[in-house]
Amino acid sequence: MSRTVGPKAGSGAGQSKAATPSIGDQLKDRLKTVNKGGLLGMLNEVHKTTPDQWQNPDSVKDMAKRFAEKLKIPVNEDRLNQFMKAYKDATKGGQPNASVEDLVKKYGKGKIDDATVKEMKKFIKPKE
Repeated sequence: MSRTVGPKAGSGAGQSKAATPSIGDQLKDRLKTVNKGGLLGMLNEVHKTTPDQWQNPDSVKDMAKRFAEKLKIPVNEDRLNQFMKAYKDATKGGQPNASVEDLVKKYGKGKIDDATVKEMKKFIKPKE
């Protein structure tokens, strides 16, 4: 009589989700490998962006696309369009005004982990 104890090797049954880094951690790791001058240039570009440019979704989309290319992050057009839908929704009325939880539920498709949501909350604060 053979008895199996624990998960079978290679089944993945014993592997925890905690072993997979969060999306936010993956981005932080990617940023560590980026040329610091290039990163400072991107931050300077964000700093110089006018309120009118932030309110123009095409301008924001172009900037996001350029930054992804500079960071060597592959982003397909569907994902970029999904980001833009969330951006437009989050900035209705010209200012950030949506809750992070609502945006994650609506656009995250179950792919955003709790640690990343917590990080997002540091930067996205709805109008009061």
